[in-house]
Amino acid sequence: MKNILLTTIILLSSIPMLFAQADIAEARTFAQGTTVTITGTVMNGSSLGIIRYIQDGTAGIPVYDPGVSTDWNQGDNVTITGEIGSFGGAIQVVNTSSATINSSGNTPYAAQVTSPNDMWPDYDAELVQINNVLFTNQGRPFTVGIHQFTQTTNGEVGYIYVRSGHPLLCTATPYGEVNLTGISSAYNAAAQLLPRGLGDIEYVASVFMEESPKQSNITTDGFTMTWEANALATHGIRYGLTPALELGDLPAGTNSMQGSYTFTGFDPATFVYVQTYSMIGGDMVESEVKVVSTASTSTGVIQPYFNNIIDNSVSSGTDAAVLYGPQLLQYYKDMIASAQTSIDVMVYNNNRTDLTQALIDAHNNGITVRYITDSDEFNSALSNISIPFEVFRVQGGTGLMHNKTLVIDAESVDNSWVITGSTNWTDNNINTDFNNTIAVQDQALAKAYTMEFNEMWGSDGAAPGIFAAVAGANKSDNTPHLFNIGGVMVENYFSPSDFVSCRIEDVIRSADSKIDFAVLSFTYNDLGSALVAEHFDNTDVRGFIENINDQGTEYDYLLSSGVDVRDHPAPGTIHHKYVIVDADDPSSDPIVLTGSHNWSVSAETINDENTLIIHDASVANQYWQEFEARWDGLVGIKTVPNIDGFSVATYPNPASDHINLDLKLDNTKDIQVEVFDVNGKPVNTFQLDDIAGQYIHTMKVSQLPVGYYFVAFTIDGLTKVNKIEVVR
Repeated sequence: MKNILLTTIILLSSIPMLFAQADIAEARTFAQGTTVTITGTVMNGSSLGIIRYIQDGTAGIPVYDPGVSTDWNQGDNVTITGEIGSFGGAIQVVNTSSATINSSGNTPYAAQVTSPNDMWPDYDAELVQINNVLFTNQGRPFTVGIHQFTQTTNGEVGYIYVRSGHPLLCTATPYGEVNLTGISSAYNAAAQLLPRGLGDIEYVASVFMEESPKQSNITTDGFTMTWEANALATHGIRYGLTPALELGDLPAGTNSMQGSYTFTGFDPATFVYVQTYSMIGGDMVESEVKVVSTASTSTGVIQPYFNNIIDNSVSSGTDAAVLYGPQLLQYYKDMIASAQTSIDVMVYNNNRTDLTQALIDAHNNGITVRYITDSDEFNSALSNISIPFEVFRVQGGTGLMHNKTLVIDAESVDNSWVITGSTNWTDNNINTDFNNTIAVQDQALAKAYTMEFNEMWGSDGAAPGIFAAVAGANKSDNTPHLFNIGGVMVENYFSPSDFVSCRIEDVIRSADSKIDFAVLSFTYNDLGSALVAEHFDNTDVRGFIENINDQGTEYDYLLSSGVDVRDHPAPGTIHHKYVIVDADDPSSDPIVLTGSHNWSVSAETINDENTLIIHDASVANQYWQEFEARWDGLVGIKTVPNIDGFSVATYPNPASDHINLDLKLDNTKDIQVEVFDVNGKPVNTFQLDDIAGQYIHTMKVSQLPVGYYFVAFTIDGLTKVNKIEVVR
């Protein structure tokens, strides 16, 4: 009996030891699964996601428990009981059974000064500071992932990791030396520093760039470059027609915060390399070398085409152009046949032997034809035919060569064309899927696309330079990005070198009133966050996502946040990758962004893609006409913008009982009238015979449910559509 009692006392006395308070250094020595109670100060907030790092006077440790740690803010002093676990080889606390915030607003522990080689594991999960570091990609945006830096005092190389939603995202990587603070961490034994925000970057020098160099006032013979330092400085700019900046070094301001220089005297469509700098005393900060372009003297035509019916009831004066499958196919053939010297093709997939034959015919007529495609795509129209020109397949086993681009006569002033968009050269993409094609007649833009082509081709000749060719993540940001095309400002970016998702986010966040988007795939978190932020800022946000079941899709997040987003179960795939901003307000910089770039991590980081951002009210309105037709479910009605000698007005509109169809015809014709609901289902059909001059037909609508409808008028095989609304 005494032995049993003694054993019970020993067991009871040992239980509290399992949950005894431990300092963090001691807790880190416990085996996984051990329950421990610790107290520490929270060293980070939500910028690092769910995880919170806590420290006491002995060490630091991460706490990962979505039900607990997300409520903690930097400076909170907390006591928690949880289990010792690990993730990616790093020790952490998980499965919290109790948590208390003891106090808030405490000063975090001071950062331990260390070096890239010594920060981990010596200071794992602690706040550290590494002084005198230079980032590798100065001036370029921080994006999700790893960014390299070098400590100048010892040459050691280190890395920071920036996660989705981090406040550093899309801000410029600092020029010049900085002191860098963050949480020491590692993933699978690869050390990485986790900065918490902009406040963890401290400039060392007396001068640094507050604003990166920007181009403006683009003319056919020049442009202006401006940038801004943190204090009054002396500024200069180096320039040349090559990256060697061989043309000289020019003063660009003294005793001012802003540097500025306006160049003149260049030829049209000339690419100029520039590097800006600012000086205070003996300190100097330099930008990276940028390439910019003067404007061309081309026509500047910017013409979108859509391969399905559009809704011109929202037209602001220029009805969007529709080229149904056979018409779009013929357009590509005609443009290929129009080439005078050169054709460069970058197309992901091609099963149209007739388009391949058009290229063969061009080659046989003395045109230089070069073709890049994806290694892993079958491309039956390239595989099942004898091709006399070079076809270069890239990106095998990694990302995708996902462009859909045709460049014609890039060096010509009046016959240089870039034809791009979302359309692959396949039966489905041309005929049944919903796609946009956009053609731009501009020599400068065509030369930029040719630079991108040559980088992937590995040479500027007719044969690819296999050993010099680069694709995907190996490419450089080496093309101009801003163009004055017939008075319209157009931006051009290539993935993955040009940080395109930051540019998409810039477009989204520029909205004042309205955002409409249509994308095949949407898995990039920060673009979802940007749309939700705009929605909560009272912007009217609407959109389509075709592949709502992709891993990591933003569809459910947008829907649960109240964004008006739809999937697309109708026949035909929405293959677009566009967003339209402020199409309803011409005074608010209406923008269209389009191209081949899906809103995905792969498009951002490994695929070859291209993107155009067009600042133009008319082009934005034409894309809006396409979007409204998709939003209203209008499919399968092949329309033309106008029928010669015919006009129609509908009133009252909206209506509850009847609508008058006010018809005018120059010549006597029969008119077939069909009424479709928003899903493209016919709800009424009749014919008006021998109509001439003005004729008003009263059409009853009281039997129709409330909603939008489309009235199609067909004369001699041509169809024009008006939109009506039934109300009660």
